Amino acid sequence: MRRTLTLLMVAVLMVTAVSLTTGCERKVTVLTGEIVLCTAGEIIEDNTEEVEVPASQVSEYGVTTRVITCDEHGDLAAAYAAAQKAIAEGDLVTARERLRTVLDRDPTYGNAADQLAEIDAGRRPAVDSGSADAGTGGTGDTGGSGDTGGGTVPSDDPGDTPQGPVVSLVKWVPDTIEGYVAQGILADLASLSRQYIPLADSADQLMIEVQQHVNAEAAVAAQTAIAGQYPDSTTSRTIGGKTVMAGVKGGFAAGVFIDGPITVTVELHATSGSGSALIDAVFDVVTKITR
Repeated sequence: MRRTLTLLMVAVLMVTAVSLTTGCERKVTVLTGEIVLCTAGEIIEDNTEEVEVPASQVSEYGVTTRVITCDEHGDLAAAYAAAQKAIAEGDLVTARERLRTVLDRDPTYGNAADQLAEIDAGRRPAVDSGSADAGTGGTGDTGGSGDTGGGTVPSDDPGDTPQGPVVSLVKWVPDTIEGYVAQGILADLASLSRQYIPLADSADQLMIEVQQHVNAEAAVAAQTAIAGQYPDSTTSRTIGGKTVMAGVKGGFAAGVFIDGPITVTVELHATSGSGSALIDAVFDVVTKITR
């Protein structure tokens, strides 16, 4: 279920209030600190605080994220990976046992429910290639550096190397985007939303929402639906091989693109007036996060 970015923006604007003091540089309320995010979409720790700082110093603050596989979901990831390995080897008895273990603790985990239904129907399900390494049967290294990308850092413990559905989403909401200061994250198993404070005066908020869909076809349909919520000044551009559909609604300008079964929506809010002047800025943000 997609969150409504416009409503979220209104709430954020109320929190991130800007106060003007006569004869003094304006002050901006900004979040700073660290958020620890589990790869299953849960915020484990929120060590952030609001501070009021001069507008010229906003870039010195911001929120960083650390992505881990917590103990509870690490066990689930191990059972799920073992199920994928068993499916790949054709051992559907073991696969069913492992999938049942996963579903008893989390009915929405990965593709476990669909895979179990396939096995119960006498069919061999497809292996979930997006899961933890099916050959390890555990929560070991993903085969890369462990970095989730975009400045988001993993745990220092190799046993907590990020794996799971959120890893494919978090790269689109990086800690660092040139010209913007990262703020908090809203997370669940299938979506992430993150707020940023623009350093330019033309916009007062940037939101990025990333949504996991059941397949690429569903993502294409969602892209069209999301783009339709911004019906004015519609345009599109190809950036990094991805078609970005953009448009405007009131003071909001947004662009949406797909990455396999994932939709990424970038939305800017104009400081004043129509959002049409921010279309190029939206495309610029997309360029930065797709590099």
